[in-house]
Amino acid sequence: MPSADVEELSIVQLDPVRDGEEVIEFYRSLSRQSIKSRFMCMMSDVEGCVRSLLASRPIIYGVRHGNELIAVGEAYGKGGVYEIALAVKDKHQGRGIGKMLVGFMLSDLFNNRGATRVYAYMSIDNIRMVRISRYYGGRIMTDGDTYKVVFDPVNLKLRRN
Repeated sequence: MPSADVEELSIVQLDPVRDGEEVIEFYRSLSRQSIKSRFMCMMSDVEGCVRSLLASRPIIYGVRHGNELIAVGEAYGKGGVYEIALAVKDKHQGRGIGKMLVGFMLSDLFNNRGATRVYAYMSIDNIRMVRISRYYGGRIMTDGDTYKVVFDPVNLKLRRN
């Protein structure tokens, strides 16, 4: 199947209970490198980890190309402070889908859910996410072999893609 063009995509909110199995299947479909980028470590029990995350009832965003779930973003938090994470299926990476999803998540969290600060953590070799974070005005701080990105209303740059 050819990779999706950004114009052919829809972003939906997924329910951790109702759509949990679909989210688990999405993570099962990722390469080991994509799993490592998302969770910042290699893991043998992806399903168990995702089930544990779903139990915390995060806000889950999905990107669909037709009926296929090709990207998942999650937001964990309350009281105005959230941590976000995301993954894009391997064959769809590098085409702006992650950038589009991060922008949608930040817009929703700041404009609709009262976020005052949003964090993201990534390994220092995740160059695409570093670029996306800078694009949206994230302040990037180094912590060993990890970057912590902070998005706040003062520096946030929400743009139309």
